[in-house]
Amino acid sequence: MLGRAADWVMERARGRPFEAFQIEVTSRCTLRCRMCPRAVLADSWPELDLSWEAFQRIARAFPQVQHVHLQGWGEPLLHPRLFEMIALAKGAGCRVGLTTNGMGLHRDARRRLLDLQLDLLSVSIAGVTRETHEHIRTHSDFSVILENIRHLLHARAGRAGKPTKVELSYLMTRTNMAELPQAVELAGSLGVDELYATNLDYLVAPAHQDLTAFGCIALRDEFARIMQESQDRAQRIGLVFRPYPLALEETAVCEAHPTRILFIACDGWVAPCTYLALPGQAQIPRWFEGRQVVVPAVRFGNVRDRDPLDIWNAPAYLEFRQQFSERRLGLAARALAAVSAGGSADSKMPPPPEPCRTCYKLYRI
Repeated sequence: MLGRAADWVMERARGRPFEAFQIEVTSRCTLRCRMCPRAVLADSWPELDLSWEAFQRIARAFPQVQHVHLQGWGEPLLHPRLFEMIALAKGAGCRVGLTTNGMGLHRDARRRLLDLQLDLLSVSIAGVTRETHEHIRTHSDFSVILENIRHLLHARAGRAGKPTKVELSYLMTRTNMAELPQAVELAGSLGVDELYATNLDYLVAPAHQDLTAFGCIALRDEFARIMQESQDRAQRIGLVFRPYPLALEETAVCEAHPTRILFIACDGWVAPCTYLALPGQAQIPRWFEGRQVVVPAVRFGNVRDRDPLDIWNAPAYLEFRQQFSERRLGLAARALAAVSAGGSADSKMPPPPEPCRTCYKLYRI
């Protein structure tokens, strides 16, 4: 934690105040994952690629950005100019990463990613057996994904210079939690650098509530046992394992870090995060704590006609971020009150922006 804080301070001193730009380069994907809004909202979901011209406009700000991550609701390896995008961001001195479903990691793609010295590659899985994974990530081929990862790691081993960090991202659900310890073993046998286990944190349909592993009181003890076993196995084989919590706990600023990270959707709109800027959706449907809510899409400007830094500094965006800054100050004040004589830790943080109040990311999930 202290090391990350020191790195962040150093980057700011070097003139890179943005922790990251997250850029959704496409809304297209070859899969039909059960939990993805692409499947549920298929009738109104546009198939879009971020234009090269828009990306070049975004890139003007890259000298102020530490990390560029190419991820959204689509599969980045489908973008016809992805490798040029990576090269442009790397040329600006940014660390560059992407998240993929792994199906497109064929020989040429692997070679080009390694040639470009991509800093981070995260591959998403949802089980350790073909049946489990493909039931959730429909239209994928689990054996192909694993072979692609093996070939990539083998090719990486023969390269000089700083290696691409390869991670596995395991989506925890009620249907695959039992396989989490085996996912640790799989990650170790593949030789990836890290395994992290995520939650299904955006529920777009009522059926998704039955998929979530978090907040499940009936299975809480069993899931805690599975989590402990997974952590023990990771420690035993020397694997970095980073699981997300399974219990809700409100936080001042969510992991999307809207005060330090800027998100750009494939249609060019700048937004706080992927959850508030679904392509083609003026209203964002979600299920939260057993009830359906609809929040308006939050967009502050479009990079097709405005500079991203001008959008970032616009009054509406500043006001949105200020609410999180006030929450962070409120959390600090509450902590001080808890340790001071006669103080109380019961004071509440100021409320977050309205669209964020029914988002599980605000509760560390």
